[in-house]
Amino acid sequence: MNPIHITISLAQGNLILEGLAERPFKQVFALIGSLNQQVNLLLPPGSPAKANAEFTFSAAELRLIIEVLGEMPYNRVHQLVQQLHSQLKLSEVRRHAG
Repeated sequence: MNPIHITISLAQGNLILEGLAERPFKQVFALIGSLNQQVNLLLPPGSPAKANAEFTFSAAELRLIIEVLGEMPYNRVHQLVQQLHSQLKLSEVRRHAG
């Protein structure tokens, strides 16, 4: 299975973590740990909320992220969901072209 690379900001990552925190721990602990580990590797401490980094997810992790975002208020997540959709679409085009 191919990893999926998604560029998100620190603020968007925090929004994802906020949504994951509403789910049972057993369901989300691995993904939360992965997000925290990637943040620590990709962004230096004190990075601004707008700082972007390319995160790597499995298809299952990305499905879970989209699920939790779908349960959050639209006005808080619609830009992130649209951005994820655009990046996934572009990734699919590149995969079929290559």
